[in-house]
Amino acid sequence: MQRRTLAIWIVLLGLIIGLLGNILFYQKSIGLSFPLFIISSIVVMLAATRPAQTPVNRRNLWLLVPVIFFALMVAVREDETITFLNMAAALSLSALALHYLSIKERLDEATLPQQIGAVLTSGMYAVFGSFMEVADAWAWTRARSWKGRAAVSVVRGLVIALPIVIVFTVLLGSADAVFAGYVEDVWQFIAFKPSAGLFDQAIITLSIGWLAIGSLAYGLSRRVSSSKVVTVPQKEAYFAYGDDEPVALEGEIVEEKEKPKNVARFRLGMIESGIILGLVDLLFAAFVIIQFAYFFGGQNTIEARGLTYSSYARSGFFELVAVSVITLGLGLWLDYVTVRHEKRENRIFRVLLIVIVALTSVMLVSASQRMLLYEEAFGFTHLRVFTHVSMLWLGILFGVFLLSLFRVKKHVFSFGVLLVAIGYLGTLNIMNVDLYIAQRNIARYHEGQALDLSFLTMLSADALPAIIPLHEELADNPEAQTWTGQWLARQLNILEGEGQGGTIFSANLSGDSAWSTLDAMRNQIPTYDPYFFYESSYYGNYYEIYSDERYPSGWDSLTPTAVSPVP
Repeated sequence: MQRRTLAIWIVLLGLIIGLLGNILFYQKSIGLSFPLFIISSIVVMLAATRPAQTPVNRRNLWLLVPVIFFALMVAVREDETITFLNMAAALSLSALALHYLSIKERLDEATLPQQIGAVLTSGMYAVFGSFMEVADAWAWTRARSWKGRAAVSVVRGLVIALPIVIVFTVLLGSADAVFAGYVEDVWQFIAFKPSAGLFDQAIITLSIGWLAIGSLAYGLSRRVSSSKVVTVPQKEAYFAYGDDEPVALEGEIVEEKEKPKNVARFRLGMIESGIILGLVDLLFAAFVIIQFAYFFGGQNTIEARGLTYSSYARSGFFELVAVSVITLGLGLWLDYVTVRHEKRENRIFRVLLIVIVALTSVMLVSASQRMLLYEEAFGFTHLRVFTHVSMLWLGILFGVFLLSLFRVKKHVFSFGVLLVAIGYLGTLNIMNVDLYIAQRNIARYHEGQALDLSFLTMLSADALPAIIPLHEELADNPEAQTWTGQWLARQLNILEGEGQGGTIFSANLSGDSAWSTLDAMRNQIPTYDPYFFYESSYYGNYYEIYSDERYPSGWDSLTPTAVSPVP
């Protein structure tokens, strides 16, 4: 397909996507509309590759799986933080896919800077690339005869047919009430009001269409560049980056994209790197021994040093996380700058790094245990849960680092970072963070620990399955039940405000399920007081309850009296 012909098709497809976006998003809460839009855009892009003569790299198609997963989770979870992360992940991975689907380079062999650059380039082209496409499309209409052109014929047919269809629809609706009812049902089903807010809808359609045109242009109008063959001159044999053979030999023929990089300007010999790694090994080994003697030794061992178990756990978590991250960076840097002239040096280097990774893994286990103790002592929050889950995936990233150290695959670490990021957010989605936090804090309450009701009121409708049993359980504590009752009333108010149950494109699995449950128990829910949580919680007050009679609780107007700040 000629360049200008492709341009006009891209403009037409972009405007169609813009109109679809207007139908899905105009005056609607984000829900099922987001995955429908993402999946529709993917289908349009893939369908347009054949007429555009743009080959698709099938080895990179797997990236569409996490894109669709995170898009679908937008219609599953109600938690605003998770929803934002899902949308950001779906759009970022879509930009990455847009770059790598139309070129022959494999994503799993790209470096981390190349991946970040691909996302930024795709985003910039989506914003500014439309100028060139619109200009080319306009030039096509000026340079070609309109007669017989398929694209223009489609446009002309639509322009002529749409007003006729609208007029006939209005007339037939006036002539038959049943037909008019079906037409109205269709509009209500998609919650689309063609006559309302025409200016706003035009802005939305054109804005989304503009971005779609730029994105389609970036994915369809590029061509696979041919590789150039060059002769690499003789270079000094070296073993930087852990290679077991010299980087290049005299007269060797390689593709330009495989041309070896120059040795880093700053280089270290094996002696310097061995000293660095050896001293770090000794330091980490001493720390791990202390960990086994004290932290893994039990509460009595800690208290013998004049410390409480919870304070000991709380004091070192973030420091251990910082050590783990710095260690990972140190290993990557030394692997990059250290020159190993012999295989023996390369083996020693790897052994020293393996020891560091093993000792750091023990630290990660210690950090994870510290966070678990901290959560059990002071309760579960979003930041604590997010950080705790990150420990698991940071450990997996260290495993990827070892694969990189042994050169299992080209740029395996960069690919591993991408998979770890996908896995981390996927884990948060699957575990349902708000429900998990509510369940764990309520479990602590049943074990005699304090339950901060003011914090529970910050959770989304995802936590409903845990809050309803608690609300019923607090029947003998009217003050505490007031908090949970107001939380239920607020969730019902929020869900009804979002139009849950009324708009198909705003559908959200968790939200719709919560709305159905709350709607069925309206008689058991108090009247929503919008000022309740504003006066009693947002000013830093806490309302704690206990499952036994050890601690008194009181109630004074809208502000709790017998309270204590949660650390």
